[in-house]
Amino acid sequence: MPRIKSEINPLFSNGDMVTKGEPLGKKKIRTVLILALLVALIVLATSIFVILSSSHSQVSTPTVANIKQVTPHYLPYNGNESRIFLVSATPTYGSYPGPSVPKMGNTPGVKKGEPCFIINVTVRDDYSAENPPPYQNIVNVSNPNAYVFLTAQIFNTQGQINATDVTPPYPPVPFSGAYTSLASGESATVTIYLATNHQDIDRFEIILEYVGSLPPP
Repeated sequence: MPRIKSEINPLFSNGDMVTKGEPLGKKKIRTVLILALLVALIVLATSIFVILSSSHSQVSTPTVANIKQVTPHYLPYNGNESRIFLVSATPTYGSYPGPSVPKMGNTPGVKKGEPCFIINVTVRDDYSAENPPPYQNIVNVSNPNAYVFLTAQIFNTQGQINATDVTPPYPPVPFSGAYTSLASGESATVTIYLATNHQDIDRFEIILEYVGSLPPP
């Protein structure tokens, strides 16, 4: 009786599973290629995510670089030039820092963290005893203080933007805007907050709402 020779190929060789008739070396090369392809796909997906995230951040983050700067000048008041000198005005985008305030009558409400256009304003009082502020204080003529309220108007390429001055404390009493009291020759910096969702502001103006040697009534 002739002897039958066994030619059964093992499924496992040194712990590696191979396809019948496929050399072990080719199996390892194919595995390495698949792993390399997976790594490349992961790196590509990560790069695309980073690029898209960066692009979104650049689009959504407002900038003040293109906003026209305000030149130093004496602020007008009631149609005349006052002696309150605008030294500087620096704008930025930010949010309302105070507590939320509900709407009261015709006064709009504001929420803590609401988007705002913020302007840091430095002014100087150039009034003197010889040229006192309006509503002269006859009690202290020699050293008249100037009581000042400041607000601002903002504009884009379409014109003026309707924004509410929510400078704390809000709601305003008696005027909206930032308040300061200055002695003759003294300077001070105040901050104006205008509630607005606009991020396309291209210029602004500082408005002198009130100036006098007496506080407003």
